[in-house]
Amino acid sequence: MLPKRVRISKGATETLKLLKARTGLTPNITCRIALILSLKDGPRGGDREVDQMGSEFNAPTLYGEFGTLFDCMIREVHGALDSKTIGSVIASHIDNGLDRLRKTKNILELVEYSGFAA
Repeated sequence: MLPKRVRISKGATETLKLLKARTGLTPNITCRIALILSLKDGPRGGDREVDQMGSEFNAPTLYGEFGTLFDCMIREVHGALDSKTIGSVIASHIDNGLDRLRKTKNILELVEYSGFAA
């Protein structure tokens, strides 16, 4: 079960501000993209220790109507996680995915870096 709130790292928060200025995408949408990118690479993206001293997102904002899908993807990659661990795993995946998107200069590059372009 996904946590009701997720706190991300300070570095991730700063990256989200930068990407918002460059692309116009809201932080929650960018977090979704980062989470998917990291989950695509498997469990190692969720193994990082992150400070979790940055922005906090509530579940409906972070996942939108795709909460069940994100829950299934996380379970597929990591198996069953306890309520203490899942928040830090999600924050770690977001941090990992944002590292890949950090160089993005505009919305078109975000699509290219994210791997969603055909």
